[in-house]
Amino acid sequence: MGLWNAVRRTYRRLARRREDAHVREAATVLGKTPVFQGVPSRALRALAEGVHARTFHRDEFLYYEDDPGLGLYVVQQGRVALTVEDEHGEPCDLRQAGPGEVFGELSLVGDFPRMETARAAVETHVLGFFRPDLKTTRRRRPQAAAAIVEALAEHLAHRQVDVARRLAEDGGRVRARRIIDGAARQQQSGALPAGALADER
Repeated sequence: MGLWNAVRRTYRRLARRREDAHVREAATVLGKTPVFQGVPSRALRALAEGVHARTFHRDEFLYYEDDPGLGLYVVQQGRVALTVEDEHGEPCDLRQAGPGEVFGELSLVGDFPRMETARAAVETHVLGFFRPDLKTTRRRRPQAAAAIVEALAEHLAHRQVDVARRLAEDGGRVRARRIIDGAARQQQSGALPAGALADER
């Protein structure tokens, strides 16, 4: 029994070391992303403890456009092709997400359908963090969860400002503001489907 207990203790120590190394590596990757680079180290560790490491082979799909969204992904290694269908049902390239890039983050803060299809362009390693993981973090470490949500909110706010700027460059400043404000009004009234924008002229 004494030998068996010693073996068990050694195994547990090794398992903890492997787990700690995984968490440290994940926290390092997350801390370098544009979304989470300003998050305090303790909150980053809490986030890293909840992520799921996954590997996708070339041409394997992570999700499809209009699928129910559950959370975000961070590319550790490889590339993910993001595409949308045009009016004829043909796939159109949006971009390729490479190491350190985040995609699908909108689904972490709400029950939104996927706005694009994600496919591994090469063998790709990603970290996934999903709404149930965020709920668990809120329950166990509320301060860390608050820092994560704040970082996401700031990231999405910057993205909305960038969208407004791009719309203004394309169709005029006033029209851009009408589109954004129209979307906000319809969302408040419950008339706007998730992920949609109203085109007010």
